[in-house]
Formats: sequence, C-alpha cells, structure tokens
Amino acid sequence: MLYLGVVVALAPAICAAQAPAPPDLPAPYHGTPIDKALKAREWPRAEELLLAAIERQPDSPGLLSVLGSVFLIEKKPLNAAIAIKKAEALAPLDDRARFTLVLAYIALNHGDWARPELEKLIASDPSNPGYDYWLGRLDYDAGQYASAVKRFQKVIDAEPDSVRAYDNLGLCYEALNQPDDAEAPYRKAVELNRTAQPKSAWPPLNLGILLRNRGDLKEAEPLLREAAKYEDHLAQPWYQLGVLLEQVNRPDDAIAELKRATERDATYAEPYYALARIYRKQNRKAEADEALATFERLHDAKRATPSQ
Repeated sequence: MLYLGVVVALAPAICAAQAPAPPDLPAPYHGTPIDKALKAREWPRAEELLLAAIERQPDSPGLLSVLGSVFLIEKKPLNAAIAIKKAEALAPLDDRARFTLVLAYIALNHGDWARPELEKLIASDPSNPGYDYWLGRLDYDAGQYASAVKRFQKVIDAEPDSVRAYDNLGLCYEALNQPDDAEAPYRKAVELNRTAQPKSAWPPLNLGILLRNRGDLKEAEPLLREAAKYEDHLAQPWYQLGVLLEQVNRPDDAIAELKRATERDATYAEPYYALARIYRKQNRKAEADEALATFERLHDAKRATPSQ
C-alpha cells in the first residue's frame, strides 16, 4: 500500500510475521528430529529435514503443508506456495494450510490469487475477522477504498482492540480524501499500540504524517520519534522526522535524521531528495548535487524494476 509516501507493503516480512504456526506433523513424525527442530523454531534445520523426509515420502500432504509454513516463516513465499499447492493436489487443504497459501500469494504481490482463497476461507469460517482483514487489505490495494472501510469496520466490531484494523481504516479514509475522518481511527490505533506486544511503528507514523501535512508540527514530532523508537530499523520514520525538522528550520537536525533513513535503507530515494534540498539552501552545492544524483539513480532503478 502506498499513501502519502508511506509504504504499508504486503511484504514477505509482514506475511511471515503473521504466518500461522506450522501445522502438526503426521503422527509417525512425532518426537522425531523434525518435530524437535520445529518446536525449537530452528527453521533452516526443519526445512532441511522436511525436504529429506518428503524425498522419501513425496505423497505426504501433511509434510508438504508443514514445509509450506516453514518456507513462509523463512520469507520464501514462492517456495511456500509451491509446497502448499503440491499438498492440495494430494488432499483437500485445511484452513490453516489455505491461509498459509493466502499469505504466500500476498507476499508475492498476487492479491488476485489470494482473494479466491480468502473467499473459500470465509465460506468455511465466516466469523474469523482475520480473513476480512486481509480482504480489506486487498480491497485497499485495488483502490476499492469504500469496500475496504466496511471490511475494517467489521474487523473492529469483532476485535475492538485490533491495532492494525484501526490503522488501516485511517489509511482508507485518507485515500478517500477524508483526512478528518482518518484522525480518530489513527488515534485509537496509537492508543492501543502503546500497550500492544510487539509495538508497531505504523500507527504513530501514519498519525504523525497526517498531523505534519496539516501543519500540526508540535504534536507530530513526538509521534514520529515514537515510531522510530518502536522499529528503529525502518527508514520511513527517520525520513518523515527529517522533513518535519526542515519545516521547523532545524536543518542540521534534519540532515542527521535523513542520514539515519539512508543508513537503514540504502534503496530509499526520498531522503536524498530532501538532503539535496537542504544542502542547496545551505550553499553546499557539491553535496546537493551528489544527493540529487543518488535520488535520481534510486528513483529510476525503482521505476525500472518490474512488478511481480
């Protein structure tokens, strides 16, 4: 998802983080080294042992389903999808395996493949809010924002403490050009996020950007710092903080935060454009030219990358 320069991507890392635990091994494998590796969360070892077991028993849908889950946790969504589809060719999938397939397709940026699988899951378990949540995400990506709003509101009705549902609801309202309506769900997401484990950078980041764009810089700054504190490895909070500090005429502080953004994601183009702008104001022509050239190179590389 892309809105106001913030990426809320359906990325392998996100899908792996929300992947269901691997299903139970077939009974003959209980207590085996595979079982022990899974319980110890030793994913590379579990993958190795599962592949060896499947080579000996290629017609085991149970082993293939477990392998698919392990692949997804390891951020190998294509392998996960292949393993689950092989399992489906041998026997009907249970809901947990089908949901693993959904997340693998989403991680591959194939919402068109994920949607019919989610619809099968909803038919099987219509009370599961997780399925509506992901359909809402797919609706958002497809530009069906009004439909996504209904999905996320349904999730909130079922799970009033859902940080991600409130946060995505705010994104939908922004996409509908209703920023005033976005503020309340963003604030609720921030409130819930502060007591959640683990905490996400996105609720304070999204609210901080909304407030910064509206000119409420005093309230926006601590929210952006909060986002950076929760997930220091993300570049976006540091970039947004740098832009804000430039707005309040603190260019040296802005440069420091923008450099932090580039350190966290060397392929993120926008911080370099902001750096070029600040350097030019400071008459640092060589540094401005270098930053602008880097921005153009990264921007062109991103545009040239074919979508999956």
